[in-house]
This record gives sequence, C-alpha cells and structure tokens, in this order.
Amino acid sequence: MRNGLLLIAFGVLNLFYTNAQSPNIILIIADDLGVDALNGYHIGDVNPTTPHLDSIRNSGVTFSNAWSSPVCTPTRAGIMSGMYGSKTGVKTAPGNLDLSFTSLLKAVKETNPLYSSAVTGKWHISHPLNEMHPFQHEADHYMGVMSGGVLGYNNWDKTENNTTVNSTDYVTSYFTDDAINWINNQNNPWLMWLAHVAPHTPLHVPPAYMHSQPSTNSQLKKYMAMIESLDYEVGRILDAFTPTERLNTVVIFIGDNGTPNNVLQEYPTDHGKESLYQGGIHVPMFVSGSGVTRIGEVEPAMVNVIDIYATVLELAGANLDGGIHNSLSFKHLLTGSNSPKRQYNLSELDTNQASINTQGYAIRDNVYKLITYVNGDQEMFNLILDTLETNNLLLGVLSNEEANLKVELENEANQRRTAWSCHDDIKNGNETGIDCGGTYCSPCLNSISLDYLDSKIDIFPNPTEEMLTIHTNHLKSIELYNSFGQLVLNSKQVNGKSIIVNVSNLKPAIYYIKINVKNGNALRKICIK
Repeated sequence: MRNGLLLIAFGVLNLFYTNAQSPNIILIIADDLGVDALNGYHIGDVNPTTPHLDSIRNSGVTFSNAWSSPVCTPTRAGIMSGMYGSKTGVKTAPGNLDLSFTSLLKAVKETNPLYSSAVTGKWHISHPLNEMHPFQHEADHYMGVMSGGVLGYNNWDKTENNTTVNSTDYVTSYFTDDAINWINNQNNPWLMWLAHVAPHTPLHVPPAYMHSQPSTNSQLKKYMAMIESLDYEVGRILDAFTPTERLNTVVIFIGDNGTPNNVLQEYPTDHGKESLYQGGIHVPMFVSGSGVTRIGEVEPAMVNVIDIYATVLELAGANLDGGIHNSLSFKHLLTGSNSPKRQYNLSELDTNQASINTQGYAIRDNVYKLITYVNGDQEMFNLILDTLETNNLLLGVLSNEEANLKVELENEANQRRTAWSCHDDIKNGNETGIDCGGTYCSPCLNSISLDYLDSKIDIFPNPTEEMLTIHTNHLKSIELYNSFGQLVLNSKQVNGKSIIVNVSNLKPAIYYIKINVKNGNALRKICIK
C-alpha cells in the first residue's frame, strides 16, 4: 500500500513539477493479460489484489479502449515498429521483425542521442532465433528469453551477451533485478522495455510472499496468484526509484493480448487469446508519471498498442505530424482529452496455430465492430449495446445506416492493410499534409489562401457534439470541409464577430474549417465527437 500512496502523491506533485531533462520511460508488458483479469475494467468476477498496478492507474490515465493483436509477437513487433502487421509481415507468432524497419530503440536515439535503451525479458520477434537481434535493433542492453515462453519459471533459457544458458532463478524476479541494475547505472535519459513472461503459462503457484490468494487449487486461482506476483515485482521496481527519478519517469503498463481461454472470465467461450473478439484484443493500459497531469482519470478514446511508438518519440522530444507510420501519438491525452483521437482501430491475425476461420482482421469505429475472416465469413457487433459480442448483427437485417457503416469499415480496413489511410490523423505514406495529398488522399486544403493569420480566433467547444461557436473580428462566413476536402457545411455572416453552427448531423470525425474574414482566410482543425 505504501507504493500506492507514494504514487498518488507523486501524481499530484507532478502537476507542479518541471524538469528540463527528457523523461525516463519504462514500458512494462504483461504476457497474456486481458481486461477481464485486472482491476479497473469491471469485467471479470474474480480479480487479483494488485496494489502497485492500481497505484499506476490511480495516479495517471486508464485507457479503457486499448487494442492489441490477438497473440504476442505481432503486438511486440507493432510497438517496436509503429506499424501494422500488414506493413511488417508480422501477423502471427512466431514472426520476425526485419532490420529494414526502424525500431523504437533506434528511433528514440535518432530523436534524442542522449537516450540509452534496454530490453529485459521476452523478445519473441526474432525468427529464426538470433541472439544478436535486440542489439541489431540498437538495444544498448538485452537480457531475457528470445522465445515465446519458458519451460518453467525456475527453468528457463537466459540469453545475455550473445550467449544462452539455463537458469533456475525465478524468472519474474530475475527480470526485475536486471532492470533495476541497468537503470541504476544510467546517468542520462533512458528507455526500458520490461517484458515479463508472467502470467503466461506454465500456470503455477508463485512463492508465497508474492501473492495473497488463499487457495490455488484451480487454473484460474493460479493465474490470479501469478498476476499478483507480477504486481509484487512491479512494486519492487517502483520502490527502486528515488523520488526525483519517479517524478521524471513515465510508466506505461499494458497487456500484450487477451486472456487465455482456459482462464477467461465473462466473455463467451473461445473469445479470448488468439481470437479477434474483444476478449482477445481488448487489453489493459495505464500511463502515469512525468508530464501526466490527468490523475485517476479514464480515457475512452480508441488507442492501439502500436501508438506507443509515436508517443514515446514525442515524449523524447520528437515533433510529429500526428504520429508516424501507423502510430498515432496519444501524448496529448496524458494532459487533456482533446483531439485528435483514432477514428478507427484495427487488429489483425494470421496464425498457423489456429483454425483458418480465426484468421483475418477486426476494425471498429466508436460504436460498430466488423470482423472479417480469410474464408469470407464476417461478424458485426454494436459494442455499445453488446460489449461481450453475443449478437452478430449480420444474422439479421441491417439498417441502412448499419449497412453503410459496414461498407465504410471494409473500405477503411482494406486501405490500412494495403496502403495508407486518409482517416488516421497521421501524415504518412507520401501525403503532403495530414490525411491529404499524395497517392491516396484528396488534395490538401492549403491551396486555399491563408493570408489571415490573426491568432485571435476562438473556436469552442472543440471537440464538440452539437454546437460550434466561432468568434473573431470582421467575420464574413465559414466553410466546413471533411478530410476528403469535400464541403459539408457553409454559413454566411456579414459584418459580425461570432457565429454559432449546428454540427449535430455530421458524423464524428476530424474536420477543417475555413474562416473568411475581412482581410483574408484562416484554416483550423476541429473535432466532432
């Protein structure tokens, strides 16, 4: 409990704390941990006691709609590359992240050469296994397991210094020791990727001092005890920070995919790990620490684990156009809940371990989710009304709106998997602006004369759901364009200073507003929720 009180206190102090240095960043990944197995999501009936993970959540931001891949390797490759598996070729386990892709470890150093980087724990993005792979992706330090798991938590193959030997040390504790030792030897900003194997199989009873489960006579109870042992080790690494280090460190915690089916709670059978259902890809994600001013808040925006790539780069000092590759930065969501936010979320699965009718992709907007399998089968769900995905809308008759949204989701998924999206709020591919220009998107609106640059233009509220107010001197008219450059609304106002526009009939998305005034024009971005 001491960690919890300290972290909440640090979170409050951080509102007033400034540090000229770039923040340290620790990314802690749990292996096989979905939202049904952790506090803060109100899904599973049985939750472990996790005071240290709770303290991260309570002192920062909980992302309630984070998606991963259904299995671990694509998630790890996505975080390391900032790209979908369609771009890297890594859509299954095992898989190999080719050296032609700029790893997060390398990109951080290119952003800020002061950074050192380390990976401790499970790598599993090298196939065939190459002990030098972490260093080839520019890790300064690597120690861990190269494969997908361990034979036993006291019987595992430890790779370090290009050598693999058997270890009988308790693996969760050993990873924590290694991470602490490396961090204690750093004098400059650092990035630590701490990739635990817990609570991945083999299910077992951890040392008694690491958990509080009164009984461990079932698979689920052993799984809960293993989560508690992971929490114990998270507490140890947080305890290792000095107060100053803690204030200048960003802590990101995620699960790499959903909970295994044999210990899955609440979700229907076979809706867990290795599936494109929510139980397989909806994962916990908490962020707290340096620069995080939202204390104990829940952020409902859709995020993807690959968004960690762009976010870490921005934390290290990069100035990105929304993000990079397929990775949309959520750094701004650590201090406020304003735009941009993902309009769509995508997850893919292509595995040799599951039957063919589990391979394919899932894509969602704020309400609807479409799953398309490689054999042509499809399922569609309303995630607001049907969070557990028990009512496939395609077994009935779709409304006109639902039918149109299905086509929209299909088109967007195809665009993202084969090219670059024009609806991801990232300047990527050969776009000349964010979601405009280049091969795939409509021409940018910067062809409009923007000779009026008066900063005294107030647009509020932004984001908005219904009414939008524009206030500036000598306002003549406004024009609203969607991300395709199509005019969707205009309004005249002669010799005025303010105009109120009803946008409630427009779909949630990013729009561009051209403001016509006496001396010229100005262009601003707005978000309709």
